[in-house]
Amino acid sequence: MNLVHHALGSFGTNVYVLADDETSEAMIVDPGADCDRLAEDMEQAGLTLKYIVVTHGHGDHVGAVATVKNRLGGQFVAHRGDADQIATPSPWIIEMMPGFVDPPEIDIYIEDGDVLNLGTLEIQAIHTPGHTPGSTCYLHQDVVFTGDTLFHGTIGRYDLPGGDGEQEVASIKSRLLTLPSQTRVLPGHGPQSTIEQEARTNPHLQ
Repeated sequence: MNLVHHALGSFGTNVYVLADDETSEAMIVDPGADCDRLAEDMEQAGLTLKYIVVTHGHGDHVGAVATVKNRLGGQFVAHRGDADQIATPSPWIIEMMPGFVDPPEIDIYIEDGDVLNLGTLEIQAIHTPGHTPGSTCYLHQDVVFTGDTLFHGTIGRYDLPGGDGEQEVASIKSRLLTLPSQTRVLPGHGPQSTIEQEARTNPHLQ
């Protein structure tokens, strides 16, 4: 497994590239902005893009999906619960994101428990509604991509359309804190953490 991370765009969105060493198949998680840089990295490494995965439908996580897809191919993966947000991005986010391009049609509607096969790797979808109705985390072995559901020391905001704070906390407690304690938490913004650390110290989860 090869994992590369960049914080990109006006919102400092964490964009991840996960690749299988044996087949050079790769997926990009949350390409929100400035993804020419990621595309260049992938081309230089000889990676083949199989999936463009978004953890949720907010503009700072989907703003470069079209750019990446047009350049590198790959299937666009998202949860149906956020399809409307993806199709009709919030104007205020677009204004704050130079280079935002309307996302393309979703190729694969992911559901809870679905598995994406990436070469020899298996990535499992974990539906965690609350930040948005379609918020979905992606688990591979001891790494979970949590988008804006769970951060280091806090949780995602839930005051935007479709957000539900009680549902978000319930999702985290029932779907994420039940993962092995040393699972690495790779969030949509800010530094990484572990399930153990968030279970023990995150004030929203006590």
